[in-house]
Amino acid sequence: MASGLFVDPTTLLRIAPAISSTCSLWFGWDQYELLQLFLKPDIQAHTNKMLPSYFSTFFNRGAPRVVGLLLATVLTSAANLRYAPSGLLHQRGSFIWYSGAVAFALGHQIYIPFILPSIKAITGDAKANNVNQLRRWLYVHNWRTLTVDLAAWLCCVTAAVKTLSP
Repeated sequence: MASGLFVDPTTLLRIAPAISSTCSLWFGWDQYELLQLFLKPDIQAHTNKMLPSYFSTFFNRGAPRVVGLLLATVLTSAANLRYAPSGLLHQRGSFIWYSGAVAFALGHQIYIPFILPSIKAITGDAKANNVNQLRRWLYVHNWRTLTVDLAAWLCCVTAAVKTLSP
């Protein structure tokens, strides 16, 4: 290691987008796994009653984590693009992958207009319609996770592997 430290800061910068996007993808999957339990037919009557309170707490705690992870992916990918030694990322074929990571992580925000109506309906207590709104939210959430979040992760991992490979 050039710095003589236990962890080389340059290597850490190269893999940081892969770490943050992995956490983001994992968090997205966990959201699906947890929230789809509320769709079980035998508990839907209870779900309609408790979902507004749960969803408000869920989003107040979860949104900063999602934004933080996406911001970490965007900023560390951009830092790699900006501060890598001249030509390194082009030589290793990773410039396009770090660029894709930035684009796809930012692309997560494209889904906000499609998800926000369900969030507002549930947190505003859509009464007997809460389960249907959750189903709608999960549908869009899954598309977002399997498109831009997964693509960002693939870009980040590919960029790190290509950059760090000899």
